[in-house]
Amino acid sequence: MSRFFPVGGGRVARLPRRTAAVFTALPAALLLAASGALLAPSLASAAPGDDITDTCLQMSQNGGAWVAPSAFGPVGTGYIPVPGDSGTVLTFDVRNICDVPATLTLFSQGWSVTDGGTATVQGQIGSQKGQQVQIGPGVNSATRIELAKKPVTTNVGVQVGFILGIPGGEVVQGNQIDGGWNLELIEDEPVVVVAPAAPTGLTLDAAEVETGTPVTVSGTAEPGSTVTVTGGGKSCTATADTNGNFSCQLTITEVGSHPITATASNAGGTGPASTPVTVTVAAEPTDPGGSSGSSTGSLGSLDVFGSFGS
Repeated sequence: MSRFFPVGGGRVARLPRRTAAVFTALPAALLLAASGALLAPSLASAAPGDDITDTCLQMSQNGGAWVAPSAFGPVGTGYIPVPGDSGTVLTFDVRNICDVPATLTLFSQGWSVTDGGTATVQGQIGSQKGQQVQIGPGVNSATRIELAKKPVTTNVGVQVGFILGIPGGEVVQGNQIDGGWNLELIEDEPVVVVAPAAPTGLTLDAAEVETGTPVTVSGTAEPGSTVTVTGGGKSCTATADTNGNFSCQLTITEVGSHPITATASNAGGTGPASTPVTVTVAAEPTDPGGSSGSSTGSLGSLDVFGSFGS
């Protein structure tokens, strides 16, 4: 279930009191401590939409040990808001330790602002800040206010922060603010990876080559997929770029006409083969007079030096 962070065990931060035009900060800081109580137990399951906060979420503050929500006792930053300003009152790291996709949500619920005053609440996950929301008269404190929401990667820590502020036009002084901070981790739908479609648009840089001469095969496939080109008992591989383009050099040594096809693979498997293209491989021509010409030159050289006479 969601994790609730009361303010100082029921004690709340106070706004600076104003005497004439002077603001005097109270010595008490905004302290947030763990209540040690969970709203209800929960279990992780294979069903998307399940609340897996208690089972899969771990928390750490200031480089400390990772612990379960029930054992976490965060310490506030000491920030005290003044009219027209806002700041982070609590920050710590969280991570999802279960091997399931999940989304973390920061929200405010059960908040309170005394003496008819107003305040603002906001959440942050990593570099992503949610919308600033005003609480106070005319807003039902039992209504859940979503502050920030973001998918979290398994076993990768992400910093979260709760932000408190006071509107610039606020005139009520010395009131108490409890942000009613909460968070929860909800299991997402699993990401299904499908094998790529067959590569398309296969072309050759030459329709006929000699044995041992590579032919460049090009085409288009799913971006990022691994493409395997085969033909004449040989193969070559390439990775499709961000636009899906790929090419590789295939060297066929067997004389004849050979169909060439390509397949693309990703985490979902290997897709079907492409429409084939054909390359003709011809035998490499030989030079029948090359050996005798070399011998003649050698004999002439020997004759100059009189080697036959010796």
